[in-house]
Formats: sequence, C-alpha cells, structure tokens
Amino acid sequence: MIATATYESEDLRVSFVCQMERVDYGVPRSPSWWEPVQETVEIDELEILGVEVDPAALPKDLRDAIFGLNDELDWEEEHD
Repeated sequence: MIATATYESEDLRVSFVCQMERVDYGVPRSPSWWEPVQETVEIDELEILGVEVDPAALPKDLRDAIFGLNDELDWEEEHD
C-alpha cells in the first residue's frame, strides 16, 4: 500500500510518500496495523515560503532535517 503524509507550518509544506507494511505483535490473534517502511519514505513535494523547491538542490544537512519531519506524521492511504 502507498501512503502520503504532509507536514505544514507557516513557512514550510512538505509532502511525503512511502510504502506501508502491516505489522503485529507476532502472536496469534494479536491486533495488526499499518506502519511506514522507513527505507521507502521520499519527499514528494517541497514548498518553502510559497516557492516549490527541488529537495536535491538543498544542502544534505537541511534535506535530512526536513526529511526527519515525517517521523510523527499520520499517514493516509493514497487514492487515485
């Protein structure tokens, strides 16, 4: 499953996309839920101060800091 999440602040808007995987506690009849596969998380769109920016054009430290914003976001299934 593909999912998206968006971080928004006054100066920054970042859309992320990733693959999701179903996980559980590993015991019979345990609940299951969807979690992002961190290795697949990508910055889909980046807007800084209202200007579209190519993430690859940013210094690595800044790109890594922006990428880290996805950690606490709620992911939603992508619908076409």
